[in-house]
Amino acid sequence: MVGYLNDLEELFFTWCDHAVQDHINRGGTVLKRWRPCKNPDGSYDLVFELAARDQAAVKFNVPVPEEFHKLLECEYFINHPPK
Repeated sequence: MVGYLNDLEELFFTWCDHAVQDHINRGGTVLKRWRPCKNPDGSYDLVFELAARDQAAVKFNVPVPEEFHKLLECEYFINHPPK
């Protein structure tokens, strides 16, 4: 069982799961890696890589809803600075 710090964090990770699952269901692929990424305009994308069998991973960017931006600013990037 995963423990969340608060309801907003749980909503964010549930949203991430659904965003990735939508892409996995369409192509029979598996998740290789994921991370939130801050854009120059201050918005965020969920960046993830999916691969099917032995094929090269394909990168996807999905805009993160604005309701999660403060969460990412306050909690995620404290310990995970942008690359």
